[in-house]
Amino acid sequence: METPRRKLRNLHLENVQNSSTPIRVPPSPMLKTLGHGTGVSVYRLDRSPRRGQIRSPWAVKRITHNMRVKKDTLFNERIVHEAEILRKLQHPNIVGFRGVVTNAEGVNTLALEMCTTSLGSILEERHDEDLGPLPAKHTFKMIMDVALALDFLHNEARMLHGDLKSFNVLVKGEFEICKLCDFGVSLPLDEQGEINFLKNPGLRYVGTSLWCAPEVVDDVDIIDSKADIFSFGLIIYETLALVPPHTLELDAALGEDMDSSHDLTTDAEKLQRKQLDFSGVAAEIEEDMSQEAVEEEDVDEEEDDTKENDTKENDFSDLDSAYGTRPPLPVAFELSDDYNCIVELFYLCTNALSEDRPAAKTIWQCLENNAANVANGSD
Repeated sequence: METPRRKLRNLHLENVQNSSTPIRVPPSPMLKTLGHGTGVSVYRLDRSPRRGQIRSPWAVKRITHNMRVKKDTLFNERIVHEAEILRKLQHPNIVGFRGVVTNAEGVNTLALEMCTTSLGSILEERHDEDLGPLPAKHTFKMIMDVALALDFLHNEARMLHGDLKSFNVLVKGEFEICKLCDFGVSLPLDEQGEINFLKNPGLRYVGTSLWCAPEVVDDVDIIDSKADIFSFGLIIYETLALVPPHTLELDAALGEDMDSSHDLTTDAEKLQRKQLDFSGVAAEIEEDMSQEAVEEEDVDEEEDDTKENDTKENDFSDLDSAYGTRPPLPVAFELSDDYNCIVELFYLCTNALSEDRPAAKTIWQCLENNAANVANGSD
């Protein structure tokens, strides 16, 4: 769906930003399930035509049946929190807010812009079908769009997403546009672009352990927007490895396919050495950084929740020490030179020290400049 013209879009926002917006959502069994998360399910809502015009479908999010039975209010409250945030976030690379409604039982339903699928689902399919890494052109498009969204989020909205991962990046069509979603655990940044947990004891970073930055894992008192950048780097890792970060280490820890694991490590070491020869966008990013220094129903729900938790903060007790580190890149497939910049962005974004990671603005500006240079070189 194309973004409405500004005037029409603003009128639409005026209508949907009222929490009492009349949204008629059928019972969950009547809706097509799009996916499950921890404590929530997402469904497709096909809206009836109005005045003879076909209306685009919406994605609706509500707590799972199990959570309703348990009367667990946490995830229900997160839906309200997410609605409050999304009302304020008007950006082409952030999923659009459509409305929120509360039924007689107090269950909240959040209506959102409908996208085709998630990056995480695309990568899972590629992994299952042995298709190799995401095509470089699609990865570049994802990086650009997410960087634009993060720049807006960090510098204009003053928010930390707090749960970046591939399943929280939505994709429309054949990577026509990518959008960030799932702001249920997002946190406000102060005037310095930081979160001081000592001054704000009511704030807590929730996130997902596999994608957490080292400073989050270390439970430091002050974090900043660069915590999102580390998680962003691990999304880039996912486009290459096709698995969530640190899960290859899990296989090794469980003694599965040890020979293959050894080969992957060897290839990763070769790739790290090759990194020294990379140039272009990464060099420009590092230069900009040095200048700055002197300036996220009910069909087998429990099983689905368990599966989600397996890739979240579940049973990786043997790998706690891997959280907050840069996972080794597998090179089970040959990477062409098109991936050089992507690989280096992965390394830059996952630097251990937050000050050594590029800002979102630096990332998209350098990609934009690089694209312009390539275009000029081909003329």
